[in-house]
Amino acid sequence: MKAILYRNLILLKPYLYTLLVIILMSSVLIVLPMENFFKIAILSMLVLTLHIVFLVSSYYLFIRINKNHSEYTFLSLPVKQSTVINTHYLTALILILLIQITLALLSAIALLFKGSGIELTYDVYGMFFNIASNLLTISLILPFGEYKRLLRIPLIFWMIIVGAIIPNLVQYIDYVLSWFSIHTTVFAKHDMAIYLSFSIILFIVAYVIAIRKAQKNTITI
Repeated sequence: MKAILYRNLILLKPYLYTLLVIILMSSVLIVLPMENFFKIAILSMLVLTLHIVFLVSSYYLFIRINKNHSEYTFLSLPVKQSTVINTHYLTALILILLIQITLALLSAIALLFKGSGIELTYDVYGMFFNIASNLLTISLILPFGEYKRLLRIPLIFWMIIVGAIIPNLVQYIDYVLSWFSIHTTVFAKHDMAIYLSFSIILFIVAYVIAIRKAQKNTITI
């Protein structure tokens, strides 16, 4: 598992370097002779960048794995396919955890600049959105990554699908239910919590399917 995990992290170097740059930039803001308002504005831009860049980081990983068909090499090694699957999921969870730690660090630094007339809160909505998008991404790639059509979708289009289309569809469930004389605003009010819950459930279901396929040696990524 360690070798595959190391391989996955190497493939994710652009993302890991981006996290490092964001952390360094936010730390430098502490000592810069600048108005707190501008420091918070820069931190907000860093948070936005983090959300956009890391929206579907798991998808990027599997595009890299599949690029030169390196998955066949790893699946031919004397290692259980279930180990390969567990490592892929572990890599995604590690990256999600690193993202959330970075977001928490940015929020903590922002609190240092809090002053009169400046209200700051932790971006729970953004946290839910980022976690949900990444969990949904890996759920759709594994165990379905063998259907290479998914991996032919350009990264930007995948970001639009899981970052805009799917979460916005949740809000319209209330409208669809109204056709059946069911009037509710639950989905509109709690759209992001529902999106996160759906992603977690799908993540668990997809993992179980992937492990079962791995036990039958039918995984191809």
